[in-house]
Amino acid sequence: MLTITSYFGFLLTALTITLALLIGLSKIKLI
Repeated sequence: MLTITSYFGFLLTALTITLALLIGLSKIKLI
């Protein structure tokens, strides 16, 4: 259970980072 939870937590963090990077890039492109 702990491994699955930590894996999902890592996946969520990676998704958040990628989303933040994409939003930042789109904002830079808009400006």
